Amino acid sequence: MTLIGNMATIAAFLKVTPLRQKPGNLLILNLSCADLGIGLVQIFHFPQLALKIWPYGKYGCMLINFLINLFISAGLVTTVAISMDRFLLLSREYPKYLRIQSRKHIMCIIGGIWLYGILLGTIETLLFDMLIPPGLHDYYDFSQDCRSPPNHNMVFALMKFIVEIFGPLLAIESFSIAFFVQLIQKLRQRMVHPRSNTSMASQNANPSSSSSAAGPSGSTSVPMAHGASIPRYDADPNKRYKKAAIVLGAIVLVVNICTLPFVLYALIATFCPQCNTAYHRDQLSYVIYLNSCINPFLYAATMIKIRKFYKRVLCNWR
Repeated sequence: MTLIGNMATIAAFLKVTPLRQKPGNLLILNLSCADLGIGLVQIFHFPQLALKIWPYGKYGCMLINFLINLFISAGLVTTVAISMDRFLLLSREYPKYLRIQSRKHIMCIIGGIWLYGILLGTIETLLFDMLIPPGLHDYYDFSQDCRSPPNHNMVFALMKFIVEIFGPLLAIESFSIAFFVQLIQKLRQRMVHPRSNTSMASQNANPSSSSSAAGPSGSTSVPMAHGASIPRYDADPNKRYKKAAIVLGAIVLVVNICTLPFVLYALIATFCPQCNTAYHRDQLSYVIYLNSCINPFLYAATMIKIRKFYKRVLCNWR
């Protein structure tokens, strides 16, 4: 399900040009690529889960752990970037938002996300043979299972948990709360001043009149990159805010459902070492991976262009 759903989402972005025209949507595409990577990595875990053997040896285990760190961190940090993007969309005037979140800026963010994931994966790979806990050298049988020795070092495991999971999750919550607080304030302002909002929307819908009405500092006809004008839907800010709130709310809700159990377990295990078992840690890790399976359904449910693409493909196939 993870592989099929995310490959379908990536295909929708490749085939539907309007999806790629909005720079913020490139973050959704990047998240789908990270989720697809998680699905591919889990295929290699199948022998360990089903047959209780590990056919890839020590170096295969090192590679798998590197890829898991890469894709998990890339997915969570991309969700942070999506939360920040939606907050900027709401807290800035739309022409200013387009200048801040330009395509070049978004591509730099995406590049930084993957460099961050590569760095985390490389650090654990370099420490793979250096942080084996005393007395546990015979515990790691890489013909039976794949376990990373650094994850059993308390200091390293705590730092990895903070940097890879807890820190990004805290940033997601902060941007999301700020977004919805700002959304409530804007909706209240529009309820108090409905006439002024209607006139502003009409000015946005008519660029020829907006330049004379808004003046040089407040013009809504600021051109985008490559000479393109601001999209037509800017004439209806309420619709734009509603779409941003639905997409962000759905993604953040599922991230919390899938990630918070592991976070709570890690905090409990810090103060209760006897509660920390490999079985429970593995099961809660699989719940985090489940997030990658659910996300494609969220995109189809909240983004009409992706939903139309699926319908068109299914109708053609039938």
